[in-house]
Order: sequence, then structure tokens, then C-alpha cells
Amino acid sequence: MNPNFFTIFFLLIFVSGCVAKVTPSNESLDISTIQTNQAQRTSQFENLVGRGVIEFRWTDDKGTHKEQGDLDFWKQGDSISLRISKLGELIAWFGGEGKNFWFFDMMGDESTLTIGGEQGMFNDIDVALILLGLNPLPEGETTVHDGIITIIDSVQRTWTASFTQDGNRPLELSVTKEKRVMNSLHRRSIRVEKENLHELHWPETGGLIDFTDNQGGTEVKIDFSFLSTLVDEEPMDRVMDLEYLKESLQPSKIRMGT
Repeated sequence: MNPNFFTIFFLLIFVSGCVAKVTPSNESLDISTIQTNQAQRTSQFENLVGRGVIEFRWTDDKGTHKEQGDLDFWKQGDSISLRISKLGELIAWFGGEGKNFWFFDMMGDESTLTIGGEQGMFNDIDVALILLGLNPLPEGETTVHDGIITIIDSVQRTWTASFTQDGNRPLELSVTKEKRVMNSLHRRSIRVEKENLHELHWPETGGLIDFTDNQGGTEVKIDFSFLSTLVDEEPMDRVMDLEYLKESLQPSKIRMGT
């Protein structure tokens, strides 16, 4: 299996039918308004649990491959954990925080845990959370032109973003560093459950998201059917704990990423 493969799980499943892409119009909004909106919106997503489906495609020396499965998703602060299963059987588990990430590949004859590495789409969880629309854009030199926001951050990555007309929910996000380009297209929104709040007032985020990465030719599609901030009944301490998962899943091999 291509070593880049382990990071593509952060993107999700194909949904039948067309979903119209919303045309952004942010000229009437100043940058500070958009930044304030994003900070307020994403601050509500400190802890999340979600369910949905995921589809991923990748290319290696054996050709082009496709897999899909059911998704369980957890977010706690800047940490994430994604469990992917098919017909009730675990096929992959991905998670981490910052640049510390791990991936259990349960699809081959031998199960493998890969820890860290520089290859793959989500070797930086902080970037992944921004592309998912769950963290705000980074600070940097910012301009707005034709409804597209462009930011050059402190490490010389170029971010572009478009938002709904109220400047709140992201529509499309991308980040470019040298020749590498990662992109997320938010095709449909989903309301996120909040305690003691009517669902009409629940905050929105991306519900159907397409991710692409020109490194490794990977594509991932996610379709969230449910997202909630109510996590008291969730096993957050276990799903984020690599040592616990190692003991529970007993991978055949453990290797360090490259």
C-alpha cells in the first residue's frame, strides 16, 4: 500500500445526485467581520461527535483504488479521531493532534499502525481542522478580491477561502505550499446539535465535503449525517488515546512514517 494512503481517511463519501455550489459574495464584508464570524462559529465546536460515511480514492504503483465505509468522528480541542468500518468490521482508524498523528490500517492480511511522517494529506491536524471548517483561518497578510479571501501565513503558505454571503460558513478552502495544493469543497451544510437550543438555531458547518490533495492523487469525500456538541456519553478519553488503542487493536506491525 502506498504510504501516502494512511492520511487520506480524513475525507468523505459520494452522495448521489448533484448539489449546487453556492456562489460567494464577500466584497460587502470587511475582513475583520469574516474573522470575527469564523472565530465565533468555530468556538462552538470545541468538542464534537459525528456519524456519517466516507469514500476515499488513491493511486499507487498498482493503479487506482477506491474504498468506502461508515464513519465515526470525534473532536476534542485540537485532537481528532476517526473510526472507519465496513459491514460492521473495522477497516481503519485515524487520529492525532498537531503534527502527531497515527493510522491503523486493518484492511490487509496484516494490520499495521503507522505513527507520524511527512507524507500524506493530514500530516498536520491543525490544517485538516481548518479545511474541515472546524477551526478558523490562520492570521497573516490578508486580501479580498472577487469574493475570494487570500491569506499568506507566517510559514508562507497561501490560503484561499470563500464563504456564504453572510461571511459565516465556508464554501471552499485551499492551502498551497510550493507545489502542493490541498482543497476542500463544502457542498452542503449540516446543523450541529447544541444543548438547550432549538435545532433552527443550531450552528452550521460543512456536511458534505470533498477533499483533494495533488500529492498522491488522493480524493476523499465525507457525508456527515449527524454532528453534535453533546459528548458526555462519548468515550473521548479512549478514542484519543493511542496507547489504549494499541492495546485494544493489537496491530501486527508498528512503523514510523516517512
